[in-house]
Amino acid sequence: MVWDGLVACDLFLAGLGAWTFIFATLARKGEGLSKDRFVGMIVAFVTVALGAVILAVDAQGGMRDPLKFFNLISNLGSVMAWGVIFISLFLLGTFVCIVMMAMKRAVPRALEVVVCVIGLCVSLYTGVLLGSAAAFPLWNIVALPVAFLFSAAYAGYAAYGLVARLAGEGEAGGLAEKLHLGIALPVLAGAAIAVVLAVAASVQGSAGIAAQASVAGIVSGDYAVVFWLGVVVVGLVAPLACNIAAKKAPGSAGALKIAEYVCIVIGAFAFRYVIVVAAVAIFA
Repeated sequence: MVWDGLVACDLFLAGLGAWTFIFATLARKGEGLSKDRFVGMIVAFVTVALGAVILAVDAQGGMRDPLKFFNLISNLGSVMAWGVIFISLFLLGTFVCIVMMAMKRAVPRALEVVVCVIGLCVSLYTGVLLGSAAAFPLWNIVALPVAFLFSAAYAGYAAYGLVARLAGEGEAGGLAEKLHLGIALPVLAGAAIAVVLAVAASVQGSAGIAAQASVAGIVSGDYAVVFWLGVVVVGLVAPLACNIAAKKAPGSAGALKIAEYVCIVIGAFAFRYVIVVAAVAIFA
């Protein structure tokens, strides 16, 4: 695989899609056939599938050589293999849910729960996958999969929020407001990002130079604008401000919530992008 900006798209889409499904499931309204849930699951399927296609192209060979793909998934010791398995099972489960809803049949709660668990694995896998590249100390941090998890949850919250708004369902069935996710998630995501950078900056030994160079590139170097403007301002501060303003100005809540969701999605992608492209190899 080529570790460049393209893989950031796969990591972003996989996490966003997995959590869009999770929020669609959590917002279930008894009958289980609401329009926002149906569209949300379609969005989840499409985004994860698109991410899988990007992953296959970036892997350079899986689409051209089926035997290479078979060898990959048969090697259960490979992080990539587990990722392919999790993504495949997630797409299969989501597709079954979509078909059942299209047929006006209630989706078994057990099936939704299983797909949600697989979705959690997909969102965690995006961080673990980077960690498998030992030459990049920025990625070999336990906190990175956690940061990707919170960021993906925040992106999924935004994606499902947009779906609910466009479907005329308001605030995703009230779930987000009840759990104060618009405030809790940016705080958790921001804290996790800060921990990743702090831990990377404190790495010692031969990996320390590369890790510290990676952090420097993010906070004050070539990628500082993307990080401070895209990740921090647009992705964390602006959505939080919009969420608070929407509570204080109900008349403008609709426009503010849409702005919040759009900013979150932009920031989530920006975070993955800087983590991928700013990483410096030990022997660079």
